[in-house]
Amino acid sequence: MTGGDAMKVPAWRAPLVVGLVLLILAVMTLTDSFKVSAGAGPGVGPAVAMKLIAALLGLLGVAHLMQAWQHREKQTTLAGEDVMNPGALAWVLGGLIVQIVALSLGAGFILAATILFVSTARGFGRPIKSLGPVYGFVLSVAVYAFFTKILSLTLPAGPLERLLLG
Repeated sequence: MTGGDAMKVPAWRAPLVVGLVLLILAVMTLTDSFKVSAGAGPGVGPAVAMKLIAALLGLLGVAHLMQAWQHREKQTTLAGEDVMNPGALAWVLGGLIVQIVALSLGAGFILAATILFVSTARGFGRPIKSLGPVYGFVLSVAVYAFFTKILSLTLPAGPLERLLLG
């Protein structure tokens, strides 16, 4: 590992592995969706939600495999130092830990998801004082409303959820 080429890895490996894992998850989710009984209440139900998630996972898997194929044709490589950014990883994992703690303390889905969104955006280089928190809040409210009102699924409700959506 003394030479400069020792840390170079082919750029197609990561998207190939991620694409295969996403496709496996899509197949597993789709298979499980056929085992879920239809909900008795109003709304679409969990089986349809699982099929939608399986389709999206499959689409992401195919997109990653296409990216891996393009990188393989170009024979591009990534330098070792480009593979991981410890600061970004700390922001994302820290946000995930804070989200879990917030959920366990009863903060509710909207606040916890907003925290994760903001910390992930910060990990990818967006300043915290930007519009990231607003985007995260709006997206979290939309996701909460979609899952609880349209799909009739239960997400952790805190004071904010009870105030906004009853």
